[in-house]
Amino acid sequence: MQAKTFKLKLLVGALALAIHPAGFAQAQLNCSDNEKCNEYLVVTGDVMREPVNVVSDPKKPRLPLPAFEGSGFLKTIPGFSVTRKGGMGGDPTFRGQGGSRLAIVDDGQQLYGACGGRMDPPTNYIYPESYDEITVIKGPQTVKYGPVGSAGTVLFEKDRHRFSEAGLMGRASVTAGSFDRRDSIIEVVAGNADYYLDFDMNSSSSDHYRDGNDNQVQSSYDRDNTNFALGWTPAENTVVELAVGQSRGEAEYADRLNKARRIDSDSYSLLVQHEFELDWLSKIELQAYSNDNDHLMDQFDRGVNAGADVRRSTGGGHLWLELTPGANWDLSLGVDLMRSQHEGRFINQAKDKGLDDLLHKAFMEDMRYRNWGLFVESVYHLDYSKLYAGLRYDNWDTELSVAQTGTRRDELFSGFMRYEYRDGSSQYYAGMGHAERMADYWEIMKASDTSPGQKAFNLAPEATNQADIGWIYSHGVEISTSLFYGRLNDYILIDARGPSTVARNIDASLYGGEASIDYDLDDSWSAQVTLSYTRGKNDSDHLDLGQIAPLESKLSLNYAHQAWSAGILWRLVAAQDKISLGQGNIVGQDLAPSSGFGTLAINASWTYKEQLRLTLGIENLFDITYAEHISKAASGNDLPGSEPMFQVNEPGRNAWAKLTYEF
Repeated sequence: MQAKTFKLKLLVGALALAIHPAGFAQAQLNCSDNEKCNEYLVVTGDVMREPVNVVSDPKKPRLPLPAFEGSGFLKTIPGFSVTRKGGMGGDPTFRGQGGSRLAIVDDGQQLYGACGGRMDPPTNYIYPESYDEITVIKGPQTVKYGPVGSAGTVLFEKDRHRFSEAGLMGRASVTAGSFDRRDSIIEVVAGNADYYLDFDMNSSSSDHYRDGNDNQVQSSYDRDNTNFALGWTPAENTVVELAVGQSRGEAEYADRLNKARRIDSDSYSLLVQHEFELDWLSKIELQAYSNDNDHLMDQFDRGVNAGADVRRSTGGGHLWLELTPGANWDLSLGVDLMRSQHEGRFINQAKDKGLDDLLHKAFMEDMRYRNWGLFVESVYHLDYSKLYAGLRYDNWDTELSVAQTGTRRDELFSGFMRYEYRDGSSQYYAGMGHAERMADYWEIMKASDTSPGQKAFNLAPEATNQADIGWIYSHGVEISTSLFYGRLNDYILIDARGPSTVARNIDASLYGGEASIDYDLDDSWSAQVTLSYTRGKNDSDHLDLGQIAPLESKLSLNYAHQAWSAGILWRLVAAQDKISLGQGNIVGQDLAPSSGFGTLAINASWTYKEQLRLTLGIENLFDITYAEHISKAASGNDLPGSEPMFQVNEPGRNAWAKLTYEF
């Protein structure tokens, strides 16, 4: 594993900061007020408490084991599933849809991976705990954040800071767990009335884990992230921020023979925000960004002369205006730009030999995207209700340079309307959304179903028409329900049943939803139940839609009293027999029907004077052996002594402890 010296220093530094008494703030909490202490309870899952939005605080402790990448965090939210490949690189899906159908926005940046086999999905580069807020917008119910996510939009966001006087605040945490899991993070924010500095450094690593049969699963990884932001606040209502981020990692996977020798990313962002005191204009925001991914994968360590180095360079920006054309009317106008270039170099087994030959080869570009979009999104406030609406235009230029050269231009339109009504303790909403999506890199790189020797460059854009309705209730008990029905015209299906894997357009439909109940049994005890279900149909071929996770429920019981808390989480997943063998999406295809399973996890925490918290947990308490339905085939799990697996099994029993200090 790489960067052991860096990881040791980070671990020691976080521990030293956590035990240093000089860092404690003057105001301390003795936890005699149980309601106040409940703010520090372990969170077992985030649910919808406002229409179509799930808002999470990633710095709170949660089950399962604290996530070191974005996909693991999203898995705790009802409706999300993650395709297991190993310990790193999980691909999230929401309501059966992933890839570019799920927009991942990294603090304003459009983020993509480089690997043609999805070893580095966008969430791979995101360490959730370093962010201040994570928001999931369900369905095509916003047009603001770049190309529309037809399944949903996920915002990983950081705060901007304003200090009235010189100050310093921060936090540090360390996590240790089974399979040699080690995480650590240091965050520091310092500043005065004119400037601020926001810095975080985090690290995560693990050895290969073992499943419930004590079978070793190839899954080791090592990742280090550093983020630095320098802000200038020349006035109370103005922020200018320059941010730089770096991520370095490597990993092994159970679903393939290639090892990820390098999974690196560098990002840069310049942000300007200014708030106005005008009747018609409230805020302007301008952001420019650039991010570059470099992914080196090979089988040289296995004695096989095979390898590739691929890169993705993405840049763009946006200009947003927040207007108030009327006393009850808020309006957002914006334009955004994005360009993305993919290139690679590959071992020629007849002429090249080994890593050095690969690294001396020239990169060859295979695809280039250019996109610009215009949008308007508004909300009109009535006495007890709100009316949301949005419209977006996207212009795409795509160039392909693989075996043949091709260009295409697409003009796409998206929009939505949503009505929200509040009546006492209840909120109701109903919305309709339309999203048009250009085929992404991974879909185009599949074979064409009409010309198998060519890439699928002539795929029609996918059009989603979806209805979303829901009810939220909060009075003694919290109830949340959200239902959806979507028709997808020209849905892009990946079909691996023939001699080559092809991408083709079909018509499909999806329906389902999520529900949750949170109830305080008394001052100390509380319970939560969540339920999520999605059903998909391939209407063109009269088949079930592939890669749809089955019915899932989570039941938790939590106890909190003064500085102490404890909880138990029971996860139940039904069998899935509604499948289409060999069909699915860019992440994977259905392998077989799957069995249902249930797992139990327990946790406990102790808080000392508000700043110091110790959290403990055990996952898969009864050490069962199971695999998720949308798990990948275990075709690369060839560790010495390992038994063959059909799919990549989930970890067996594993324990962890996390120490967090805030100042």
